[in-house]
Amino acid sequence: MSRIRTSRIAALAVLVLTAGVLTATTTAAPPAAAATTTYTITDLGSLGYGVSDALAINNNGQVTGYSYTGATVPTGGCCGNCYTNHKKPCVAHIYHAFVYSNGTMTDLGTLGGNYSQGNAINLSGEVVGSASTSTGGSSFLWDGKKMTALSGLGAYGINDSGQIAGVCGPNPGSHACLDSNGKVTQLPNPSTFTPYDCSASAINNNGQILGGCDDTSSNEHAVLWQNGTPTDLGTFGGPQAEAAGINNLGQVVGFAQTSTDADHGFLWSNGQMTDLALNFFPAAINDNGQIVANAYDTNTCQGHALLLTPD
Repeated sequence: MSRIRTSRIAALAVLVLTAGVLTATTTAAPPAAAATTTYTITDLGSLGYGVSDALAINNNGQVTGYSYTGATVPTGGCCGNCYTNHKKPCVAHIYHAFVYSNGTMTDLGTLGGNYSQGNAINLSGEVVGSASTSTGGSSFLWDGKKMTALSGLGAYGINDSGQIAGVCGPNPGSHACLDSNGKVTQLPNPSTFTPYDCSASAINNNGQILGGCDDTSSNEHAVLWQNGTPTDLGTFGGPQAEAAGINNLGQVVGFAQTSTDADHGFLWSNGQMTDLALNFFPAAINDNGQIVANAYDTNTCQGHALLLTPD
């Protein structure tokens, strides 16, 4: 599926990293002036390199995602002074899944490789995500103490009952899927457009499943599955939207495009979209209305994981 969120966050950096407060405008699609909500923003830090990406939050305010550790691994080739006796080898920076809780960021490790990423966290602090192994990669479940490999689907969401939402099937032609007690089930495709690839990214305690589907024009649609029925959440008048997170109230965060293809973060609730900001890309929301998001600092060229708390 196409993913265009993380490459378009530079324009917001000055706003969120210097002001520390974000104002959201409540609208129906397309945007219109209405009431405002303000948020206090916390920088979650990193595992050593100063760069982190927050992807999910639970109702205890625990956050997961990935953070660069500061360690590197050689990748082969030459990245400087290649025609001298002082060749500079190429390296890649390592990143690991983390849990941020009560002001502390904890490294979850990997499955034997160099990389991992936490995609979702439930109320018990269980995390699902992806990790590299010594021979490839796998989805994982972290139970608070150790990381265990999963099979059958790519894991992107987990609820408090341990149900896991994700993606399965071929690529292209993938499906949104649900893993319940080890049984993987494909979810039905939307009928309002012709889907090309679908995946699920989150699930709440009511069994509502959030995800998205690419259509045959490679435009992404934000989709909510409820009682087995998929619903296209729409846009701000543009061709694409991406749903990132859902809470137990059925509130959804993500981004949607306008008629000029501008990307706006949104909060969707009871059929209404709230415009959070231009070039703003929220990742998750909990039942307290706290939103985790990410921004790029144009002064330091570093990505920052942010926590937005309603005032």
